[in-house]
Amino acid sequence: MAGIFGLSMTALGVSYLLQTRRWIELYHEFEAYPRRFIFTGLFIFVTGMYIAINFNDWSSTWPIFITAFGWLMAIESGILIMRPSLAGWMTRKVGSRLNVYLRLGGLLFLGLGGLMVWEYLLQARF
Repeated sequence: MAGIFGLSMTALGVSYLLQTRRWIELYHEFEAYPRRFIFTGLFIFVTGMYIAINFNDWSSTWPIFITAFGWLMAIESGILIMRPSLAGWMTRKVGSRLNVYLRLGGLLFLGLGGLMVWEYLLQARF
């Protein structure tokens, strides 16, 4: 699970860094049609709950991070399912700084995902 999570975070981080403009367009599209968040929210909710329940490990650093991230995904997506218009409000609140936040998020995801890939996939093979 940690390897899959690490690879996913790494890929998302690279995507945020290389496709920042596309992600901004996606956020603005969701802002224009907030009901689309309901379907996206359902998928993220199921994924977050799966991670939180099946990987429920509070014993050490990385497992705690993965479990907490799963719960955060479930909570955030639950809010989006109930109130999809909040996502548009958040996007408008951030405004022109959205590209800065996406790039910072990309660096964060790339760094954490890369560390997890190293820890659980690459280091175990050496």
